[in-house]
Amino acid sequence: MTEAARRLGLTQPAVTVQVRALERERGVQLFDRGPEGLTPTEAGEALHRITRRLFRLYQDAADALQGAADLTFGTLRIGADGPFAAIPILARFAERHPGVRIEARMGNAPETLAALQDSRVDVAVLSLGAAFPASLHLRPLGAQGLRILMPVGHPWSGRPDIVPADLDGVTMVGREEGSATRDALDRACAGISARPVVRLSLGSREAVREAVAAGLGVAAVLDGETGNDPRLVDRPLAGAPDVQRVVACLAERHDHPPVRAFLDLAEDP
Repeated sequence: MTEAARRLGLTQPAVTVQVRALERERGVQLFDRGPEGLTPTEAGEALHRITRRLFRLYQDAADALQGAADLTFGTLRIGADGPFAAIPILARFAERHPGVRIEARMGNAPETLAALQDSRVDVAVLSLGAAFPASLHLRPLGAQGLRILMPVGHPWSGRPDIVPADLDGVTMVGREEGSATRDALDRACAGISARPVVRLSLGSREAVREAVAAGLGVAAVLDGETGNDPRLVDRPLAGAPDVQRVVACLAERHDHPPVRAFLDLAEDP
């Protein structure tokens, strides 16, 4: 409350009174009050998510009025679940609009999607599985197939491809539950009732590669994610469903000038 009051140019009691008045007016409790301070309740967290979006829309309006519509200045916050597809688009945007400041954050697909839906980023480059939220505006970047990553010298390394049935009972490491890669692997195996043993779930491609190199199991990865590690080889997983790579934003914000410019540049070669 003290910090909020400082930022607003008010006294701390004035802010406290306003918060309590809002709670009484709406008949909800926004904070749990204890010896350690204030902790947002579920209602408080829900209100915070909404107001974050409202403040971002307010900033959009301010940017437009001050000339950001010409992309001579302003800020674009970009989220991505990996650098491979995002960095080339980001580089084109930076070259075309040098006055716009770019804030980029990397995370896995669920984290990136959550950041987009909570308006912590303006636009995101990520892989989506079979379903996606209706609140998103999407620009497809193309489909990615699954590959099986394995150490050099693995018995499968001499084969042209791997089929889902080969994975039945095989020890694997892989991406976390909810990731597009894991979803595609699960769908490929469910179609023929194969049951790989995923003994280790990891939140990044780099961690997956290191785990495979350490001999903890083979892994499913997407096209373009295998890197150039001499310790590893990969082979396509035949018959696996494709994963869609997209650029996404909230549907309500696809006309915001920096977002629209990024979406348009995503389609450039």
